[in-house]
Amino acid sequence: MSDVGSDLPFVGIPTFCKFPYTKILENIDVAVVGAPLDQGTTNRTGTRYGPRAIREASQIYGAFFSKEKGIYDVELGRFKLRGTKIIDYGDIAVAPTLSELNLDLITMSVRDIIRKKVFPIVLGGDHSITFPVVRAFKKTPMDIVHFDTHTDFLNEEFGIKICHANPIKRSSELNNVNKITQIGIRGLVNPIYMTEEAMKYGANIITAEKAINLGMKWVIDQIPESENLYVTIDIDALDPSCAPGTGTPEPGGFNYLQMREMLTALPEKGNIVGFDIVEVNPLYDPAGITAQVAARLIIDFLAAIMEKK
Repeated sequence: MSDVGSDLPFVGIPTFCKFPYTKILENIDVAVVGAPLDQGTTNRTGTRYGPRAIREASQIYGAFFSKEKGIYDVELGRFKLRGTKIIDYGDIAVAPTLSELNLDLITMSVRDIIRKKVFPIVLGGDHSITFPVVRAFKKTPMDIVHFDTHTDFLNEEFGIKICHANPIKRSSELNNVNKITQIGIRGLVNPIYMTEEAMKYGANIITAEKAINLGMKWVIDQIPESENLYVTIDIDALDPSCAPGTGTPEPGGFNYLQMREMLTALPEKGNIVGFDIVEVNPLYDPAGITAQVAARLIIDFLAAIMEKK
């Protein structure tokens, strides 16, 4: 009788979608790893609890995963992630107040994963975690597709070189990073000097209003084909009506279906080498809607990536 009810969402240790927790990477396709860090936050703290919230929200989907078939998507009329070996790699250990050390720990952990040819999904944490993740791919030439409200191209302010306002600027300085496409940019918290930095680099900035007016297919057409793509998803690219739990919400963003349409089309533009989803802040969303949307987008995007591979 010990297994009765073990698949229920509220039973057991909440790994991502109830996948096994292990640090063993042999014969594994995908590793989900948490980066519970919010020392790079400049507004509302709490994203350090993002990985835990996303994992907890994912339990309802984990209850319906079959080891042999994956999970059935009634809208697609087929199973997704059939035969994909997925683990929860746990969280990267962080050292409170030691920001640069924490970024090094993230780079080392992700590097360990990709050395084993395992696909990494990183759960943030604030957006500063994207730079050390991209840095882990130092020998892989790549383009970046960046979903966000903000350009995150702050160069330096008050002596701050690494925070959640400049992971794309720092990533753009890496030798392996080439073209950058930024999607969903909008609002009043994009100072002109930050936008000018992005334009100086040559980033393709697609505003949320333009994207919504011209359609998701148009957006995908603007992304150049690439040998390798890294994708970073700031949850505030979505409208706060469907993702209120974030540090710097801004009206006028995407809904879930629009974001899903773009993400699931991305594998046609090139080989996705990894992705992160950041800035989920459960302290500002007691209903858990934001984490639920994040968990679902991870499954949707990963399924599209694995099918293409």
